Amino acid sequence: MHPQSYHHHASPQRTPLPKLCAVTGAAGFIGSRLLQLWDEAPGASFRALVRRSESVEMMKRLGRQAVAVDLLKPASVTSALAGCDAVVHLAHGDRGPEATSNLLRAMEACGIRRLVHISTMAVHGPEPNHSSQLEDTATISRYGNDYCDSKAEQEELVWARHRAGKLDLVVLRPTVVYGPGSAFVDLVVQEAKAGEVLLVDGGSGVCNAVFVDDVCRAIDCALLNNDLGQPYFINGDEAPSWRQFIEAFARLDDRSPRFSSIESSVAQAFWRTLNSAPRDGLMRRVWKKIASRVGGPPPRLPFPPLGRIHRETVHVVFSNAKARAELGWQPKTSFAEGVRLTAAGMRGSVDAN
Repeated sequence: MHPQSYHHHASPQRTPLPKLCAVTGAAGFIGSRLLQLWDEAPGASFRALVRRSESVEMMKRLGRQAVAVDLLKPASVTSALAGCDAVVHLAHGDRGPEATSNLLRAMEACGIRRLVHISTMAVHGPEPNHSSQLEDTATISRYGNDYCDSKAEQEELVWARHRAGKLDLVVLRPTVVYGPGSAFVDLVVQEAKAGEVLLVDGGSGVCNAVFVDDVCRAIDCALLNNDLGQPYFINGDEAPSWRQFIEAFARLDDRSPRFSSIESSVAQAFWRTLNSAPRDGLMRRVWKKIASRVGGPPPRLPFPPLGRIHRETVHVVFSNAKARAELGWQPKTSFAEGVRLTAAGMRGSVDAN
């Protein structure tokens, strides 16, 4: 799918803020921070859509409007959207395309046209090539990767609805989003606490790092630039290596973990062999046998998940030029400042504004 096939606006089309914006995935990493910022924003009115009743109670204690919704149950979604006039779609789960289809149908039933769909750079596959640097040359396909394929299918669903004239749409494709509570940061910190931190190919890959507050600001800009009908990479201005990213967070609180490196080619060969092995293959039987004897999970695999190997061997820098030109957005947080704010937020010493 080529994004240039959609109508292109040369300049932002400013619109009023929504009267009531529904946010799916509001209890997640980006959603939580978005609502914190909106709590302080004049004129912001939103309804948090969350999965668990405990999350609803927590939201209400903070003075927010919130409702529990199962995106896999159409009636639940339609009820949750009643009275809203815009949606920010952040939620993602194992059945993402089905959930997104239900959301789109519920939006139509409620007469809601405005959608900011939060996609990801992963729609261009686990091993993006250099044509993926720019939105107008990047393509979306299927890659045999569950996450990439699910997010790609969800994008195709919203584009199809936009082409049919039923959505005023902006699609954001964030890169590696970090900040307090980021899974990318938490992984590094956990390894550092254990005393050994892993690098893939010495950490030579490009980490397209963008601070979470900058992603939230991009969502604000997308809501103000209604119906651009375009995708936008949301990336920081810098492109640290994965070694720089990992070392920055591994050395927090004066830790001095040991760093080790694995070769991506060796790890990929291992995963190809494992994934092609029959389900009753020798390795699987050995792991099950050990697990049954020790009463716990199978032993740790010798290599990290293939998704991490792919992520940390990317050598493409995703451009944010289009988002700058058309959304009126720019990242405000340098990588050094983002590390400082993340560390402060993790310690709970300051609010990461």
